[in-house]
Amino acid sequence: MLSPAETAQSLSGGLRHKALMPIVSIAFLSIMAGSSIALGDVFWAHSTVGVAKAAGAGIANFIGGIAFSVGLMMVVFFGGHLFTSSVMSGVSTYDKKLPLGKMAAYWVWVWVFNFVGALLTAYMYYESRLPLNYDGEILKHFVALGAGKMTLSFEAAFIRGIFCNVFVCMAVWAATAAEDTAGKVLAICFIVGAFVASGYEHCVANMFIVSEALFAKAHYLLEVGGDMEALSHLTHTSVPNLEALNVTNFFVKNLFPVTLGNICGGLFFVGLIGFMSHKQDMK
Repeated sequence: MLSPAETAQSLSGGLRHKALMPIVSIAFLSIMAGSSIALGDVFWAHSTVGVAKAAGAGIANFIGGIAFSVGLMMVVFFGGHLFTSSVMSGVSTYDKKLPLGKMAAYWVWVWVFNFVGALLTAYMYYESRLPLNYDGEILKHFVALGAGKMTLSFEAAFIRGIFCNVFVCMAVWAATAAEDTAGKVLAICFIVGAFVASGYEHCVANMFIVSEALFAKAHYLLEVGGDMEALSHLTHTSVPNLEALNVTNFFVKNLFPVTLGNICGGLFFVGLIGFMSHKQDMK
């Protein structure tokens, strides 16, 4: 495997190259990455149906975390542009190899097109009627999960975003260091599994989860004739939490603080610290 210094150098050069790709390539590969993370969420949801009741919440979290890691594997092996790892391109800007404007534009494009991929997958998944399997347990769970994310304080969402992207960027770092496929798979599987099982916040994963929750809320609200009390009973979610599950809170109370936390965790706690710590060896 590559040494830490070689890994830092490889990441810096690779992310600079990705940031300078044509916008069409960035758009398609970002949509692909957003969709891949969404499909990892789908695998997580289907893998954990009934597990918490049968074996305990800890086992369900572990299985779900390992299942979700498939999403990042798809991104890494296909060369996708994922916002949470793309923020490490700031290392190239710090090293004066990538203009600040280019870096900022790259981050914006990747975030937007990740959202497109996640939203498109959420809609297609809902229309497939797969989340209605198991007596609708999956779709109902998305309502409760999405509503819960709307009730986090700014501080909690921000800190969970930091922790999340330390794990995600360390997974990308370890996968870059590994020189064979098995090593890359194991690195991603367990490191990403740890972040998911711990309950941290990933902005791209939330783009899918909350979008699916909004589709699910609309679905069941129509089913109960707009009765919020009936919806609360059906989804095991309080009325205030259901009311908090809306588009405005999605962006303001979740995506905004989580995205900031993801930037802080990935760029500062992994990218810059790793690069600066090993810069002497890189020479």
